Amino acid sequence: MGDQLTGKIIADKYRIDTHFRNDDAADFYRGRHLFMDKPVMLKILPPALDFDEQTRKRFSAEAQNAVLLEHPNVLAVSDFGTDKDGTVYIVFEGFEGDTLKQAIARDGRFPIDRAVAIAKQIADAVSDAHEKGFVHANLTPENILIADSSIGENVKVFDFGAGERSSVNVAYYAPEQFSGQKKPDSRSDVYSLGIILYQMLAGQVPFIGETPTDVKLKHAEEPPPPLSVLRPEVPASVETVMQKALSKDPEQRYQTANELAEDLDQVSGSLLDPGSSGNNIWKTAFVVLAGISVLAVALIYATSVKRTNPTTQLQPDANGQPVQPINPATGTEEQSLAAMPALTSEMMSNSNMTQPPGTLPGGDNYNPWASGQPPPGAPPTTYVAPGGQVYTIDPNNPSQFMPMEGGVVLVPIPANTNTAAKPTPTPRTPPANANTTATPVPTPAPKATPVPAKPVPTPARTPVIPVNSELSSGEPEA
Repeated sequence: MGDQLTGKIIADKYRIDTHFRNDDAADFYRGRHLFMDKPVMLKILPPALDFDEQTRKRFSAEAQNAVLLEHPNVLAVSDFGTDKDGTVYIVFEGFEGDTLKQAIARDGRFPIDRAVAIAKQIADAVSDAHEKGFVHANLTPENILIADSSIGENVKVFDFGAGERSSVNVAYYAPEQFSGQKKPDSRSDVYSLGIILYQMLAGQVPFIGETPTDVKLKHAEEPPPPLSVLRPEVPASVETVMQKALSKDPEQRYQTANELAEDLDQVSGSLLDPGSSGNNIWKTAFVVLAGISVLAVALIYATSVKRTNPTTQLQPDANGQPVQPINPATGTEEQSLAAMPALTSEMMSNSNMTQPPGTLPGGDNYNPWASGQPPPGAPPTTYVAPGGQVYTIDPNNPSQFMPMEGGVVLVPIPANTNTAAKPTPTPRTPPANANTTATPVPTPAPKATPVPAKPVPTPARTPVIPVNSELSSGEPEA
């Protein structure tokens, strides 16, 4: 109809001024109540549908039901009837503002707090209608008016229970509304409100297709794209509420619009209160980061104060004791030193050390063999080798490991390797009252082939050690 009704007077008191919007079931106009001089909104049934009795009855039933809805966020119905020329009409309270569809097209994506506040008012209006037994079943941004007021944006929902669903509005319908097997209920309105909230935040509906059939399939089969991808700054609490409202299964959604309104109210409070948990993610992250920084500074300071100075020299222990060797001396090291080339005085000299005369070179200048007798604890002068040979060491030798010139005379004594070596017989001692001096009886030497001693490469000269030390001063008797 459009501009054809502009300026027409309905029921002798409502003047039609401008066309507001139209859909498949009716046209909306802004007008004025002539007697009360206040704005009104009129819904007019098109002449093409006026001849259908069923459509007329459904239109009148919608008006009668709308009169029962009284809520600050519901566009109230003040009158309805049929004009003398047969025009069927419904009169709503006047409201200066735009539809939510027009606001989204003009403003694009809404600020998060604005979108949540609008969704909260819509949920309150729908919840009140559900409690009174009415289901909108066609909740779209075209059926929602918004306008500025002294207390902020005011929302008005209208066109409850129209019963006609436009094919162009399938983007807002719940999946169960496409099957036709059951009538839409309050959970269907919850789903449609979830779509509207998504559109206010993302600037577009979640499901888009080339045909209405494509859109219907996406409603039934595909999850909505996450808002965190399209708009990362949307808090997780907002997306959680929206995702629950958009559950494919009605049993998984909010069961009432009042439950949705309560959660939206909590989210709205968290957005307005900077100290609440809903809007405190970045604050918490900052506190954690600050704590880590303070801990790092403390650790660096403690490390720098208590660090060890590498230039500090270790002090000797005044009460320390010299380390004693674990194993007894074997002479192996001395023999190795004897096999080394002779050292010159220049090589042996040390500007920091002095050697007293008559002492041996070494760390303490002490010669335990200087007396000519074995020192206490020295090995015995005679011992038996593992092969049964008896070795006699001259006690006058300054060192049993450093023999004098000629080397050590090794005198083998035949012995059984399986038995212990026989000790050397002791000469007889004359009686105490004897007047003559007894001639010592020499001990005969064992008949054995003398084994020459291995020459020791040493610059010192060692005298030949006699077989028996007691006969070293004379020839043996026959």
